[in-house]
Amino acid sequence: MIRTLLLLLISVTALSAGAAAQTAAQSPYGKAERRDPIFLRFNQMADRYWVNTDTMTASHKVVAVPMPRQCAFLYADSYSRGQMSESEVQQVALSNCNRRLAELGPLGENYSVNCQCKVIVSNDVYVVPRDTLPDDSYGPTSIFYRDERGNVARLNGVARYGALIGRDRSVTFSVENVRAEQVCDGTFTNEGPNSGKFSLSCFGGKFSGNGSYERKMGAPNDHIIARGQTTRGLPIVLVIGLPAQLAVNTYGGI
Repeated sequence: MIRTLLLLLISVTALSAGAAAQTAAQSPYGKAERRDPIFLRFNQMADRYWVNTDTMTASHKVVAVPMPRQCAFLYADSYSRGQMSESEVQQVALSNCNRRLAELGPLGENYSVNCQCKVIVSNDVYVVPRDTLPDDSYGPTSIFYRDERGNVARLNGVARYGALIGRDRSVTFSVENVRAEQVCDGTFTNEGPNSGKFSLSCFGGKFSGNGSYERKMGAPNDHIIARGQTTRGLPIVLVIGLPAQLAVNTYGGI
């Protein structure tokens, strides 16, 4: 009986893997291109996928990100040279994406939606509808600031911004709270490849600040850290790309 159940499970798994690979091969969603927004969002992923000779010529190439689109603040990619099937490479990318997402901590303070990793590109083809993919960059956001009584206040949500921070001279951004209400907007002004100035206005201009920002690459995740002062001369910190708990543990001591 146990052997029969195991064989049945293996069969179902194999069928599922085959269906995933077939979906990629027969996808109606079109080919991926180097200048598509998702590749502009992740420069290192784009270089590995389109430029690096070791990965560009892999027999199978897969990219996974958390979805829906506002959750796509990290990625996982996987490549093979024939040792693995397309479906197996998809599973590796998906597993790596889920692991990275879990390592960064809970997302409930930033998102009202359930962020789940999905394979979006397999062998140069989109395997999800193009209109579900991010058209800009998104990331979980926390804003820390001191009020007039000296208390630290915090606003959590999601930021949406241009994909080419560090390349474009000026990039606008907006922040939505966990209820998907737009509460802030601002601008990053580039002064170097990974640094520059920022300005921020929230709640219809009732609260604002400005200062400098820096892009941090790598562990625990690519993110933006901006520090400055409010119009009342009190400290303010803006973090984009880290979930709220990780952001407060790393940068909340203002």
